[in-house]
Amino acid sequence: MKKSGKEQDAVKSKLNFDQEKHYVLENIKTGKIASSNNWLNTLAAIAVMEDEAAGIMAALPLDKAQQLLQHNKVVEKNKRSTRSNSARGNAREQAKKMIPYLAVIYEKTFTSDCPPRVNEFCQWVVWELQDRQSEVNKDAVSKGLHDLIDANRTKRWWQDQVKKMQS
Repeated sequence: MKKSGKEQDAVKSKLNFDQEKHYVLENIKTGKIASSNNWLNTLAAIAVMEDEAAGIMAALPLDKAQQLLQHNKVVEKNKRSTRSNSARGNAREQAKKMIPYLAVIYEKTFTSDCPPRVNEFCQWVVWELQDRQSEVNKDAVSKGLHDLIDANRTKRWWQDQVKKMQS
């Protein structure tokens, strides 16, 4: 069976499948999880990509997987972890450690006659962490605060973190 160009590209970019990791189908154009994503389709797509259609893998919906791979790709996602070691909990802890540092930098860059407001500070934090070239972002990366950076938290989330520190 001759494979189309897209299928050949998918096979060329072989995925080193690890059973301990969590894989999903992601739409190539939008970058969002595919609507047809489920464990069976994902497993079939991995089998197609690794060109393993013999044995028990033949029972998987391989034809559907080939169709899905035309518009989707298989990506590894972070597994949801236990409550004690969740990315959300880590982000909160990292924010708690980083807020005093952010306040000092904000104070240096703040140029207004009125006193600083929490709302403006939190908006500034969001902008700084989203800007990959900013001093704040580079410092956060060097300190290993990846859960905080990758989360892309909103202004409201930062306001809640500041409020929790004040109480």
